[in-house]
Amino acid sequence: MGSRRNHLGRDKPVRHSLPGAQAPQRRCIAGQQSLSAALERLHAFHVYCARFSSDLAEAAILQYTRPGQSVFDPFCGSGTSLVAAVAHGRSAVGCDIDLLAGMLSSVKCAARSPQQYQRWKEPFVRRVAAAIRRIAEHWGSGGWRARPDPGSVLRVGSLHLPVPVFAQLNYWFAPQVVAALSAIATEARGCDDPHFQQVALIALSSCIISKWPTTLSYAMDIDHTRPHRRLQRIPLDRVLRTYIRRLERAVWCLGQLHGIYAAAGAADSADRPARVICPHDARQPLEAAPAASQSLILTSPPYFNAVDYPRSHRASVCWMNGHDAGELVSRNQYIGLRYAGGFDAEQWLRQHSEIRRLFPPHLSPQQPLGRRLCAFYADLEQVLHQSWHALRPGGHALYVIGDNVVRGRRIGAPAVLAALGRCAGLELIQARPRTIASDRRRFPTGPFGFDGPMTHEHCVVFRKPAQHHKGVQIGGSTRAR
Repeated sequence: MGSRRNHLGRDKPVRHSLPGAQAPQRRCIAGQQSLSAALERLHAFHVYCARFSSDLAEAAILQYTRPGQSVFDPFCGSGTSLVAAVAHGRSAVGCDIDLLAGMLSSVKCAARSPQQYQRWKEPFVRRVAAAIRRIAEHWGSGGWRARPDPGSVLRVGSLHLPVPVFAQLNYWFAPQVVAALSAIATEARGCDDPHFQQVALIALSSCIISKWPTTLSYAMDIDHTRPHRRLQRIPLDRVLRTYIRRLERAVWCLGQLHGIYAAAGAADSADRPARVICPHDARQPLEAAPAASQSLILTSPPYFNAVDYPRSHRASVCWMNGHDAGELVSRNQYIGLRYAGGFDAEQWLRQHSEIRRLFPPHLSPQQPLGRRLCAFYADLEQVLHQSWHALRPGGHALYVIGDNVVRGRRIGAPAVLAALGRCAGLELIQARPRTIASDRRRFPTGPFGFDGPMTHEHCVVFRKPAQHHKGVQIGGSTRAR
């Protein structure tokens, strides 16, 4: 096997399994299919930009943990790490700042049986269909074609439909679609069981965050975070058909997840060893992941200025709780996107001489873009300190990160992440590229994205030393404390 110079400046073999791993023993279901392949299909009921694959999560869990141990994902996204952990008999803790991410992870970790979903779904769908029929009967009479005001209550016949507080509502949605989605959201929020309420709202979200032209909005490629507007005619019967189809797909996938969890000894969702905390800032301590409690941290941190989750999810989140997402979680809390106006980049780089050497030469830390990149690095350092705190001695952390482009050049994110981990007191085990399947991990392209389809990501593996000491960088050197 040949060698390739990696981003740490060392010649190492290029492999496609986790470092030091033997071929994991994979449980088989449905014939010869691996468990990770089954899990991958079951995530598909709702798209999520930049989600990493289940086979990577499975390999890490099998290599670095034993049944009963705990896996922590501080950027849990749509729940890939958490689902794989529970499916393999591990405990799971996840958090995320993004509201849609938290709801997706929560729903998947708390999956119910197919019979439970069927008993709930049938009367719920009847109520939704009846509401949309009433809208169809009354639409067009009494001035109902007017654009609904965000935050108002739309009265259509006997229906009183709260309209979400979203300033750009009428830019992205047709008036009759606003009425129909408001009716669906109202019925969903009326569910007595919080889990079924979340499932109904997730299905609604999947109707919006969808590829053109199947989306119920005017947005093209909304899951790629920078959508373009294109008008299309969306009749009410299409809204109903689309929603029912998405709901049926969601409950089928969740029912299958329940079966996988049951095979791992976690059939009862009340006893399932998984917790999701949202919203939570990964730079801050998490009570659910106390000191030295985690055997593995498995996560994919945000990329600098590449994936705009609040922009992508705002047209969906507003239907879930009636509010603009920005009212609930500030954009300035999103690592990789936040404004860094008050951040002293020069001072931070003086304290991190290794990062200064790795800092892209075409960017200046005194300019806004360079200052934001420094703030991104500082945020990652705080996250890595929290990783050190949560890991048990001898525990591992696997960070999956890409290397995006800023002003035509790659920023060397994997090498910086490795250096920051060492600053946080973690031992670097390996950093290496991993080939991505052509149908996985889609990212936006352009000046702040990737130069074409993403073909590789980087796995950076750390270990917490067995002894309780932590490295601190002082004047460019690392000392123990």
